[in-house]
Amino acid sequence: MSYELGLARFSGIEGTTEYTEAWELFIQRLQKQIEQVRAQRSEHHAPPQLLTEADCIRDSRAGDYEGKVLVMRPGVLRPEYWNAAHQLYFAVGGNGARASGHGTKVFCINIYTGEHTYIRRTDVMGAIEPDRLPGWAKEKAAALRQDYQREKAAEKQRLEEFLTARREKETSENLRRPRAAQTRGKEKGGER
Repeated sequence: MSYELGLARFSGIEGTTEYTEAWELFIQRLQKQIEQVRAQRSEHHAPPQLLTEADCIRDSRAGDYEGKVLVMRPGVLRPEYWNAAHQLYFAVGGNGARASGHGTKVFCINIYTGEHTYIRRTDVMGAIEPDRLPGWAKEKAAALRQDYQREKAAEKQRLEEFLTARREKETSENLRRPRAAQTRGKEKGGER
């Protein structure tokens, strides 16, 4: 289907008056779709394992997600994506990553593809139990966690440097001001 001048234009439409012929055509197209999904899975070597709520840490939906491996509910995915490769995400931030946040977006990285994206907090089953993490995902999750921790440490260092520089600037400005200017505000406030 394509759109030209705002009007839908359909292609590949076939019609018949024979009921069984219509079913044969439908089955042929369905078989073609199945082959495309199989080809995609084999191309990406996607494991067929489907993760469930039993694979998640109990009550993890109520906590913060940042820095954790999340499992997406299969119901929000198309059936051909019902496997762990499309369910596992490493959370890196967003209002939805905080339990008390007002937003729902959880910024994350797909563990299988490495794609940076976001998912909705409501689409998450919870954080995965470490021992339930598939073997192929353990190394990738560990590398993502290490990068995340390194970035957080660098961010904290930059903030500390900024605050230190700001305090030093304020201190040097206070030392440069004449003593009378420093005490003038106190006199106006009623102190004599």
